[in-house]
Amino acid sequence: MKTAYIMISNRHIHLTREAVDVLFGKDYELTVKKPLGYPIFAANETVTLKGPKGTISNVRVLGPMRPYNQAEILTADNFVLGINAPVKLSGSPDLAPLTIIGPAGELKLESVAVIAKRHIHMSPEKAAEYGLENKQLVRVKIAGERALIFDETVVTFTDIPDPTMHIDVEEGNAAHIKNMDIVEILP
Repeated sequence: MKTAYIMISNRHIHLTREAVDVLFGKDYELTVKKPLGYPIFAANETVTLKGPKGTISNVRVLGPMRPYNQAEILTADNFVLGINAPVKLSGSPDLAPLTIIGPAGELKLESVAVIAKRHIHMSPEKAAEYGLENKQLVRVKIAGERALIFDETVVTFTDIPDPTMHIDVEEGNAAHIKNMDIVEILP
């Protein structure tokens, strides 16, 4: 059986060095609240997302800093903010605009908000063992009280030791699953 662990994420934001300088102050360094698997961590720092219709406060910054800014939001957040963030993989272009507000300043970004497309991180070696390729779409079976099958799940190659599927809180709640539950990858 081909399996993966589940990791569920809430809305959060990834920032560049330049964005951190504007939002928190020149040469500010993010501080670790909780490790999420080396080198990724939840920072103590938060920002406010502002759209044309509303705001969402206390959005967690994830570190380390990235080469691009990206706010990963939930589907329901589109209604609160008044935007239409697309469902795409992390790092994709052509995202929704938002203003990001920090304690030291704000940034109006034209392409920053996305609803993260569900995906499974795995090493090329594990993918070969499973007979999968990078960027391949697979289905994932969730067992339990609210069993379901997630279609359109993207395999992404990384160097993590165990296959790990990333979904957002809304998807996790729909399937009644929690972090580190094991799911089955279907052909």
